Amino acid sequence: MEPKLRDYSFYRMTRGMCRKCRKIIDSRIFIQDDKVYQENMCPDCGNVKTLIAEDKEWYFKNLNFPIKLQTPKKVNIPRKDGCPYDCGLCPWHENRPNLPVFSITNACNLRCPICFTFNREDEIYFMSVAEMKKTVDFLMENNDSYDLINITGGEPTLHPNLIELLKIAKRDGIGRITVNSNGLKIAEDEELVKQLKDLGVYIILSFDTLNSETSVKIHGKDIVEAKFKALDILQKYDIGVTLLNVMIKGVNDHEIFDIINLSTKYKNIRSITIQNMTFTGQGGADFKSYERLTLDMAMRIIQETSDGMIQSDNFFPLPSNHPLCYSIGYFFRDEETLRSFTDLLSIQDLIELIGTNYIMHPDEKFNEKFNEAIAESWSEDLNPELLEFVKKLLKKMYPVQGKITPYERQRIAEDSILTVYIHAHMDEDNFDISRIVCCTDLVPVDGEKLIPACAYNLFYRMKDERFWVTNE
Repeated sequence: MEPKLRDYSFYRMTRGMCRKCRKIIDSRIFIQDDKVYQENMCPDCGNVKTLIAEDKEWYFKNLNFPIKLQTPKKVNIPRKDGCPYDCGLCPWHENRPNLPVFSITNACNLRCPICFTFNREDEIYFMSVAEMKKTVDFLMENNDSYDLINITGGEPTLHPNLIELLKIAKRDGIGRITVNSNGLKIAEDEELVKQLKDLGVYIILSFDTLNSETSVKIHGKDIVEAKFKALDILQKYDIGVTLLNVMIKGVNDHEIFDIINLSTKYKNIRSITIQNMTFTGQGGADFKSYERLTLDMAMRIIQETSDGMIQSDNFFPLPSNHPLCYSIGYFFRDEETLRSFTDLLSIQDLIELIGTNYIMHPDEKFNEKFNEAIAESWSEDLNPELLEFVKKLLKKMYPVQGKITPYERQRIAEDSILTVYIHAHMDEDNFDISRIVCCTDLVPVDGEKLIPACAYNLFYRMKDERFWVTNE
């Protein structure tokens, strides 16, 4: 009797975690029906299979992108129990911090059913001025410079000393300060918005839906009008905005292009970050729409909802991160349309322009690459409207007479360029240690540790009494 063939193809092993007992266990990656799955194999609780890519061709193509790893400046924690229990950084971590993300409060004016983090309600925590100074000092000890740092919560705008904390964060070596917000306080407090403008702070505004009923499902109440009110006042003061969208399969995914397209109406929208729904934390672990949305699925949905204006292959892995964690696309924008950088430059050219940064900096190499592309494309009579648009933009960014600062050039560029990030967080089912060890999104804790963001959410935050209390 011939042995029966399995209906899947094994690819590799990794280490994941068990959702039930939360132990680190063996996981295998395999291909079945042209899709890619991760199966966590817990000897005590059984096996759990989850989708990690809907297209095996996309999966293997992306895994072939080399990660531009940079050795961390410091090791803060010795290796003892292994990843992810020695986070801090330990000697096994392969990449430097690029985007520090840290909470200054657990206070929040919403209780969203999709929330993937932990924020206790019974005892409110506000980071002190001394803690903030210690945190920023620690960050600068661990890296010479950052494109940006991100301050979150809870809801950071509820912190009574927010402005004082932001002033401490304005430090040589920190390029941009971003503050996460649900927008409710921003919509009602114009004085706060003026102060944020004076400090040059950017706002990461959560923006998940344009539909009132969907808002109730994912936020617990209808806050669509408040979101637009916040967006309007941020535009009034020309404060740079990133719209942060949590894309949920079968819930709000059909709205994604309508949200991206807001960038053609609001010029202060500098970027869009799309995050997949992660089924973890105090809200998300129990969210009813338990359908997995992958990076490649998000790109396909963007292409479909945009009627092809944005294509899946306009996106490529962010060079400094694991290719299953971040994809990025760059688009020229006017009041009517979005046009991909890939219409003029190859992905390899774009990777060279980004380097190891989180943000593309328009330096002289940027000018050279696009002028070369314009000359080459004009000779072939390709897309004359786009070429004229880019030519005018470059003249503004690189004037023949007079000098402008790199900051001024960046602002000119951001008025006509939209960056779209697709960021895949991990939860208990798709946690993969091979992704954690090269993470650049790190959480500074107590001025002593830097913890990869997904490891922090899954293993550390619920053990911090500032944010959660357990019965263990």
